[in-house]
Amino acid sequence: MSLLLKERPKQQTLSAGDVQDLVQIASQVVAPLWPLESPIAVNPLAGFEDLPFADAISRAGELFGARAGMALAKWRRLLEQGKVDRVLLMQIAVEHLGGPDMAFRKVLPGITALDLLSARLLEIEERAEPDAEAPRSSGPGEAFLAKWCAVFFDQGVAAMPMPGRERGLYAAILDMALDDPDFAALAGNEAETLVDAMPSNPLEAIRLTLLDKPDQPEVRLHWLRTMLTRLPGWAGHIRWRSEKADPDVSRGAPATLTDLLGLWTLIDRLDPLPKAPPSFANDARDDLARHFSLDFLTLDRLEGEAKAIVRHIAGLSYADLAYLFMTAAERQLESQVVSGLRKHVRGHDGGKARPAAQMIFCIDVRSEPLRRAIEQRGDYETLGYAGFFGLPIALRSPLDSRRKRQLPVLLEPQHDLETRPVAGAEEEAHRMIERIRGATSLNSLAGSAKQGIVTSFATAEAAGPLAAAMLAIRNWAPRLAQKLVPPGRDALDPLMGACTASHDHDHDHAATDGMTLVNKADYARNLFALTGLKAEALGRIVLLVGHGASAVNNAFVGSLDCGACGGRSGGPNARALAAILNDDRVRSHLRADGVMIPEDSYFLAAQHNTSTDEILFYESWNIPASHQEDFELLRMDVEDAANETCGWRAARLGRTVEGQRTAALHWGEVRPEWGLSRNAAFIVGPRSISRDIDLDGRAFLHSYDWRQDNDGSALKTILTAPMIVAQWINCQYLFSTIDNAAYGAGDKSTHNIIGGFGVLQGNDGDLCVGLPRQSLFNDDGTPYHVPQRLLTVVHAPLDRVDRIVMETPILSRLFGNGWVKLIVIDPLDKAAHRWVSSDGIMPLSSATNGWAQGHYSV
Repeated sequence: MSLLLKERPKQQTLSAGDVQDLVQIASQVVAPLWPLESPIAVNPLAGFEDLPFADAISRAGELFGARAGMALAKWRRLLEQGKVDRVLLMQIAVEHLGGPDMAFRKVLPGITALDLLSARLLEIEERAEPDAEAPRSSGPGEAFLAKWCAVFFDQGVAAMPMPGRERGLYAAILDMALDDPDFAALAGNEAETLVDAMPSNPLEAIRLTLLDKPDQPEVRLHWLRTMLTRLPGWAGHIRWRSEKADPDVSRGAPATLTDLLGLWTLIDRLDPLPKAPPSFANDARDDLARHFSLDFLTLDRLEGEAKAIVRHIAGLSYADLAYLFMTAAERQLESQVVSGLRKHVRGHDGGKARPAAQMIFCIDVRSEPLRRAIEQRGDYETLGYAGFFGLPIALRSPLDSRRKRQLPVLLEPQHDLETRPVAGAEEEAHRMIERIRGATSLNSLAGSAKQGIVTSFATAEAAGPLAAAMLAIRNWAPRLAQKLVPPGRDALDPLMGACTASHDHDHDHAATDGMTLVNKADYARNLFALTGLKAEALGRIVLLVGHGASAVNNAFVGSLDCGACGGRSGGPNARALAAILNDDRVRSHLRADGVMIPEDSYFLAAQHNTSTDEILFYESWNIPASHQEDFELLRMDVEDAANETCGWRAARLGRTVEGQRTAALHWGEVRPEWGLSRNAAFIVGPRSISRDIDLDGRAFLHSYDWRQDNDGSALKTILTAPMIVAQWINCQYLFSTIDNAAYGAGDKSTHNIIGGFGVLQGNDGDLCVGLPRQSLFNDDGTPYHVPQRLLTVVHAPLDRVDRIVMETPILSRLFGNGWVKLIVIDPLDKAAHRWVSSDGIMPLSSATNGWAQGHYSV
């Protein structure tokens, strides 16, 4: 009898709609995986956020075969480096045991409960757990599907496209299966029979398979989730294509998770997952006895309370112990940040009347050190705003066939804007476009020659000497190599700007692609509303600073760009908003609403290169003569501050400033910068309360003035958009550090780009879903990133924050389930309050040592 043709209980019914509902629910187990050209940081466990944090990582670990906590050896290294405070760790251990009375209770002569727990935390070696660095092994079933997914989703890199892609993933792979020796090895003599027996509709294949399962939704859901987590990278890519990407991405090659699961109904029968070994309760009694030089039966003979204490401590999982370390790291940061902010809240005066200049940066943690350095150099005010500068736009370049989204994935573009040469650079821009097109055509021709059956050897032989010479130059003279290679697309960026011209002139009808005057005024107004910036207090120059990164031969360079701009640099958005705010018609419209921008305020855009800390000022040649002197003073101060910041950043990589800027050009550099590693906090409030605190490049800083937000709408927007993006980034770094094999991307030196959109570890297998090891760990394996949950600190009236959280489900879920820590500093009474799961707001000052009791229990 065929594997697909089994007898089924006749009383079971399962409609196509039921199956589709189950597939939709199961799909949440994998997060969407964006392509390399716009890599968005996401929480890989976003589908588990309805669970308490500790439960979620445990459940996810079972499905993904991942660790639920970072290895104890790595935590102990952080402890030695002072990144985890030993006193705080012991305090948390005491709290976990129920307080001092229980912690210091003697279990055996000279041995307390705290001694036992301390030994497990600090000294006893961890037994075998999933290796967080070794690539995940896969069976022949995973290899077969992964190989054909790579062929199906190829974006023109392969010499020959896969036939039948227009029929969809399910049908296309089934069509090719019988010609694949790997499938023949899997299916044996039944290969043709099995393929012929497959339903034409993948939903029907899933329905028939689920009918073989017990008639229980949770059992069927578990099977669907398990299949998706066998290749979570490919499943995540399919989720992105079918749910998040523009329709033209899937045109000609449609694919859904229903297709993938339909294929798994066949492959899982041929290559089922091995049954999980029976799980046993963790018991470290032998380890404890050995550590304290006790007879192995001594702990077994204990009775009463002593026996219960030993059973509890010995039964703690390694994830439980890692959770205590993580909590200590979180509390250490909280103590430093909250105490510093509260001190400066007491002296908060509301800011200066009118500084020499304002600079508005992305909230990105890498902006914080630069902002601090700039503020020390003059009468400058810096602010933090989401890096897409509030513009829901997509850009169409003359070099691209598809538009590029320049906004957070939480939003949809409202305007498709063309990029055009900026005033004064038209001829240079047109020349650069032709050069780039010529280089692209030449590369395409060379690529085709290398892939041709006849031309491949001749091409390699002819180009070999030149390639060898370039290889040497790239190794020993990366700055020279940059000058020798044809210009890339980024060379055009300074010469092109987003055209915000309206397509209509009556101001009452929305333009199809461009922006109406009303649109522009709204986006300008949002800048002031969301940051608390007072229009009448603007300086003569207001600098809008986007950010991007630079790296050579780095598949993950997009992950270093602006997450709020869809994984792209934020310069285009800064330029577009600067043009809007310099528009006399927009200013006139704003004045009618009481937003009074001084006539002598000029908006200018710039881009901060976070890899080199160099600042590119856009269109400085268009600055009015009346502002040239102001600009020159500002430029010198900003560049001086950028050099200082580069030195600060380079020191964390063991380099000089020159070495850091060269690294961004070196094709063999696996760590051009640390990116957002060590991110830990999201602070919402005026810059005056954090300006004098060294936040060590670990905090997202969003400006906010509670006095200009009477209805709380601005704060709600900040917490439900920029903070959510920060939480995704935080979780991506956190889980990529906890288990880099399951949730990260492994060793960057063995990566291969597949199909032009993703990365494999080695030559085949699943797509990498997170960050590479070099973005998180030092070369000796010590974590550079400290895995801890995001701390959100809000400077606003307590009742306002309480109302917003309670009426917003996503915030209630994140704060209530412990995915994000929330502290509110009330400007009215200067007290700090902590959100406690299922327990509302608790004043810090009312709890022992200023911390809410019971909040840190595992």
